Amino acid sequence: MPDVNITYGSQGEPILKEYFKNTATVLWAEYERSRGQENSTDIGTNREHFCRNFLAKVLPLKLKVTKGEIIDTRNNSTGQLDVVIIRDDAPAITYGEIETYLAEGVFSVIEVKSNLTSAELGKAARTLSRVKDLTINGGAVIASGPVLNRPLRIVFAYEGATWDTIKNEINTSGWADVFDLIVILNRGILIKKGLLLNWENDDVFALANGKPAALGFLYYYLVQYSSTFVGRSLNIGGYFEPINRWNANDI
Repeated sequence: MPDVNITYGSQGEPILKEYFKNTATVLWAEYERSRGQENSTDIGTNREHFCRNFLAKVLPLKLKVTKGEIIDTRNNSTGQLDVVIIRDDAPAITYGEIETYLAEGVFSVIEVKSNLTSAELGKAARTLSRVKDLTINGGAVIASGPVLNRPLRIVFAYEGATWDTIKNEINTSGWADVFDLIVILNRGILIKKGLLLNWENDDVFALANGKPAALGFLYYYLVQYSSTFVGRSLNIGGYFEPINRWNANDI
């Protein structure tokens, strides 16, 4: 699976590159510090927290960073997810501490990995495949920018296998339609063709190298697509059909 390499051209570096470089350094330092918990059951939770905490601070107020599971109108369920980014008007139901979100209100799902090995990529693929298979009932949309009528599917890892290994696993396993972005903090980001970025050849993914690119393009995609919520309605009627089955005999 070949890839396109994203370069900055000859007009100088992006304005926010230094910010994301420094922020990536902070996240990496938190990850390194957490190695002291290597035998703790909390280490995975803490590393998910680092990611959620960063996103909660920088994303628009119309997005809420949380965790939980997702269901759709066909009663499909994703199971527990590491990071769920929802619209500020997202409907949910609760069975206790962890909430379950109706698919129509979910903006993005991020699976967090400490080390994105081939095995961990497979786990992420299986989880995000359940997200991909959700049925989303679209509402009315008024938009002037890019529109995505489904959740963005993202993997965020602090370190991982080589890009050649990652791309080979995606290719041989038929996962090209599962992942939108794969972030490896200490290396860069793999970007699926056809969303915000496109290119003329048939290569499936673009590769942007470096820590600033890893966080920068993640931020770019989340913020750019969040603008599509303006003038966008929710359609949750499917969760209440058939209407004639709501009868008093169940009391």
